[in-house]
Amino acid sequence: MVKELKYGVKVSPLRSQYFMNNTVASFTDISQHWAYPFIQGLQRQGVVSGFKDRTFRPDQTMTRAEFASIVQAAFSLVPQREYTPFADVPADFWAAEAIRNTFRSRFISGFPDGRFLPGENISRLHVLLALVSGLQMQAGASVSLTAIYKDGGNIPNYAQQAIATATRNRLVVNAPTIDILKPNRPATRGEVAACIYQARVFLNQSPIVASPYIVELANPGVIRRGTHLSVNGRTWRAAWGQWSSGICTYTGVSNKGAILVLGMELLNTDDVNVQPVKWFSTIGKSYRLKTQLDREFRYLNLDDIAPVGNWEMVIDNQTLRIFSVPSKVDNITVNENDGICRIEIQLSQATPWELYEQSREWEVVLDAIAAESLANRFPETATTPPKSGNQEQQNEGETSGSSEKPSPIVVRISATQTVIKGTLPDGYRVRTQTLHNRDRLVIELRRDALVEQSILVYPGLRSRQQYLTLEGDKFPAVWLTITPRSGLSIAPIWTETNQMRGTNSFLAITKTWSSLGGINGGYFNRNNLLPLGVIRKDNKWFSGPILNRGAMAWDNNGRVRMGRLKLVETLVISTGQRFEVDLLNTGYVKAGIARYTSEWGASYFPLTLNEIVVVVSGDQVTRQIELPDDQTPTAIPTNGYLLVFRSFRSAVSAFGVGSRLTITATTTPSEFIDFPHIMGGGPLLVQNRNIVVNAEAEGFNYWFGQQLAIRSAVGVTATGEVLMVTVHNRVNGAGPSLTEMAKLMQQLGAIDAINLDGGSSTSLVLGGHLLNRTPDTAARVHNGLGIFI
Repeated sequence: MVKELKYGVKVSPLRSQYFMNNTVASFTDISQHWAYPFIQGLQRQGVVSGFKDRTFRPDQTMTRAEFASIVQAAFSLVPQREYTPFADVPADFWAAEAIRNTFRSRFISGFPDGRFLPGENISRLHVLLALVSGLQMQAGASVSLTAIYKDGGNIPNYAQQAIATATRNRLVVNAPTIDILKPNRPATRGEVAACIYQARVFLNQSPIVASPYIVELANPGVIRRGTHLSVNGRTWRAAWGQWSSGICTYTGVSNKGAILVLGMELLNTDDVNVQPVKWFSTIGKSYRLKTQLDREFRYLNLDDIAPVGNWEMVIDNQTLRIFSVPSKVDNITVNENDGICRIEIQLSQATPWELYEQSREWEVVLDAIAAESLANRFPETATTPPKSGNQEQQNEGETSGSSEKPSPIVVRISATQTVIKGTLPDGYRVRTQTLHNRDRLVIELRRDALVEQSILVYPGLRSRQQYLTLEGDKFPAVWLTITPRSGLSIAPIWTETNQMRGTNSFLAITKTWSSLGGINGGYFNRNNLLPLGVIRKDNKWFSGPILNRGAMAWDNNGRVRMGRLKLVETLVISTGQRFEVDLLNTGYVKAGIARYTSEWGASYFPLTLNEIVVVVSGDQVTRQIELPDDQTPTAIPTNGYLLVFRSFRSAVSAFGVGSRLTITATTTPSEFIDFPHIMGGGPLLVQNRNIVVNAEAEGFNYWFGQQLAIRSAVGVTATGEVLMVTVHNRVNGAGPSLTEMAKLMQQLGAIDAINLDGGSSTSLVLGGHLLNRTPDTAARVHNGLGIFI
């Protein structure tokens, strides 16, 4: 459908085929040119065709006749006035039709002496004036051109309003310096292509190109956000954003997108504003990408690296789409030495690639074309999956590795991709790196695959990973360090914000709470999905402590305490009788009285048979209910609570309807009652610099205390830094014991520490990225500790 609009051109809606056609051959001379995405976009849509030698000549100046020709190709022109032939444009002139049509549609005009001067260069100023006139852009609020452009004083008075209009509508593209307009300089073919492209964006005939050279007036900060990243047609859920300096717009992707989708390696940094990355870089050098923090995500600017890969970045609603010209796979070699399998892929040029790593298999997808003869060297064969251990045991970290070796790799090819895949016996992981000086991707399958890393993500928040050595064993540790009083806060988070029942991946939980990151928390019942440990937030007990287990308490001023926590509530009836309540808002059951408040949810579902519920509203008993089964819910009053009697029928008669109640509460340690936030786990690992592991004292069985497993823990240093730590299987062995975990926490500087729900629950998240393991190996959890800005 074609609609007539007010612009003086016919406007057809943008077609989705644009996003599926990334096979158009580029001009031979626009590689790594700043105007590449604009020129490539116009070529993709059939607006420009270049010269017969397959060049575009982006830095060559453009004549007025050539400008008329490209305008005619770019827009469906609608006559607005009569054409009077120009004296210097004969009927048989190659651009006569284009000049006539662009004049009639008010894009261009001649000179007072009746000439058009078709061979004269067109200035950057007159390119913009032509587009504003032809598109009949309406003048808006005035802007100070001298405040936007350093050379704004060079804009003639007659053109001021039109240039202000072009600026507001994002037609102005300035490279390499965005605040220098150069209005009177001849326009190059690349500059004209960029402005024409932006005019088509204005008409919704071309998608929005992401370029730092487009002048866009906006308040400094994040101006756009998206949820998906697409590379050459393949789409992932990965956050991206655009942020403004005031006139310049930068485009970036989350750490997750940079690492998992584009194949970048993040390097160490102590500068929160710059993230060095390695991506087919020369040894010893890196790309230094600007960063932008936005709520739960950290964006890495792609504007400097995009030209290296000849990326065309366009915005399609919530998706940032990247198109690149496929590389070629020149060779693949495989070598094995000292238990390490090394696969080297030689490429004709740098290209995006993705690693898919699962518990027993891995796969790398390259945007590169390989010859069939090369793929035939690595054929698909009938292979037996790795036999190494039970999958659940592997996810828990209870296995000790395997003597198996990875199977031979398999190479598959398509028209635009090469896929390399293989197996991962227990204990093996994938390490990758890219190299320059003949662009190469190196894949290593090894037992010590962790790459040491230290990144200052935000003032007061550092991400670390390295091997920790303990009694000759090497443990891979990944952790976050949060500095107190740095503008960050931590808080308990759980699956459902309006009730305490439910589990989900910890990645999903951090997203629900818009948390920058965090670590999985305390225990829960995997059958009824209810918490089994303390969760206190903003002075409210969402789940009470059980079994005197280890817990961490903290406030908003940087104070942190750890210890074995017990809460005792005392009910005092108006008759003077007193009863202790040992359980508050918990999935743990035992004989006695348990209390459930509205923090638990809207209703209480029985956890055992033969329960009796006493309803208390406004501190007065209003009902007694003998539940008929374990399926019937009872509403929890918002101005009161429920008392649930389990195997304690003899006490119910004291709580007659109309009785008035008061409650007092105490904790051991006593100071915990004064802290607004508490998170439980257990057992306590370190207290006052001493190892105090005693699993049985906290209600865990003997075998739990002896188990080797993947573990998560939280600790605090002598300077008040909070450590969120995950530790996986030692090299050639199983995960740490509780005592070993305590020693590892001491190595990291913890003077107090508690164990959290480890094994397959162990999850450390930052910016929407699971740092410590592949998502398919992480179990659903109930709660955790979130980090907030």
